[in-house]
Amino acid sequence: MAKEAPPRENARFVLPAEPDARWAVVARIWNSALLRRSAKLRDLLVYLCHRWWVEGVTELHEHEIGVDVFQRPLHYDSAQDTLVRVQASQLRKRLERYFADEGRDEPLVLEIAKGTYAPVLRERAVAISQLPPIDKDPHLPESLLPVSLPPPPARSQTLLWLLSALCLLLAALSVWLATRNLTQPAIEGAALRRFWTAFAPPDEETTVVIADSTFSAMQDILRRPIQLDEYVSRGYRAELDRPDHSPDKKEILRYLMERRYTSLADVMLMKRLWTANVLDPKRTAVLFSRDLHLRTLQKGNHILVGSRRAVPWVDLFDSQLDFHFVYDDRTRAVRVENRRPGPGEPSSFTIPANGSGAGERFSLVVSLRNPSGGGNILILSGQEMAGTEAAANLVTTDQLFQEVLAKLPPIDRGVPHFEALLRVKHVEYTMQGYEILAVHPH
Repeated sequence: MAKEAPPRENARFVLPAEPDARWAVVARIWNSALLRRSAKLRDLLVYLCHRWWVEGVTELHEHEIGVDVFQRPLHYDSAQDTLVRVQASQLRKRLERYFADEGRDEPLVLEIAKGTYAPVLRERAVAISQLPPIDKDPHLPESLLPVSLPPPPARSQTLLWLLSALCLLLAALSVWLATRNLTQPAIEGAALRRFWTAFAPPDEETTVVIADSTFSAMQDILRRPIQLDEYVSRGYRAELDRPDHSPDKKEILRYLMERRYTSLADVMLMKRLWTANVLDPKRTAVLFSRDLHLRTLQKGNHILVGSRRAVPWVDLFDSQLDFHFVYDDRTRAVRVENRRPGPGEPSSFTIPANGSGAGERFSLVVSLRNPSGGGNILILSGQEMAGTEAAANLVTTDQLFQEVLAKLPPIDRGVPHFEALLRVKHVEYTMQGYEILAVHPH
């Protein structure tokens, strides 16, 4: 007889010690003859219920399930590897058989929604008189939606109100962008035309990936960086189980984990790209960083707006870059390592912590060939709003971009791939000007 694999220690794969009515159904399925010999389907069942009912996720992607449940590598291609879809289909079939036979007397039926992988409980189609009084059970969901998040603590109300106000402002700006005239006039300026027609030819699609500002805020609260693999797998949710975090801190983290806020600087950058006519709106998609998948990034043209703290996907290209940002999560100071110094360039760039440095930030513009060979990558990374604004100005203003061209070797067509490091002057985070510290060709 085959020996059953030992149970996992991760809470996502363990039944609760004191199950409510929902988890009682799951426990009976878990112990049924249909699942008793299938450790993987057991894991998948408990994992899905834990993610939706305990963690309160509002979406769950196939790639994430593959990494968490089936130990697929972080960069596996779920379009080619169908394991998750096959196992989910098997689980749905086992659930149907369970409720038709061994669980035929269950008053509630559990289903796994197709597409979303959400566990859904519904009443069995029997006479009302035969059902237990489930409407009085406070643990049962009142709809087929995921469990709502608990209200945030009183001490975090100010932060939440500010985030909500910012969300409304971003929504209004998004509506303006969506409803304005989307005709595509010619790009003004010879330098910009050379760059943008080579970066995003008229017949190709371009994706703009905007910053996950809540992710950056989480790192500020935790005072530690969160790496790309943890971001993709949502491993940072384990912070909610740490006993050393106060209840208030956990509630703020939970709130941030379930919200999707971007930076006002990113919205203004999108407006600038539109008004400068450098992108065709009909062939341009805007994607939130948390919704990006590796397979999407492997083809086409992509603009990553933000530093790795808000767009962790930037890490995928860090080994190719000459300029590397180093963050001190304790002091929030930043320095830039120069991995390939040119003549007269220092090995690192720093900004003093006081004096003139109080109003200065770094900004980085990077143009690379997509490593997969299909398309291009543009990284517009800046410290805070002023840095992002400076990066946007550089690639949308012909006169400013001519300064970059002057520092690059000439080629017959287009513009060589490059990195440009800027020092930005700002007042109250509003850009007042900048200087180009270094330009390196690729």
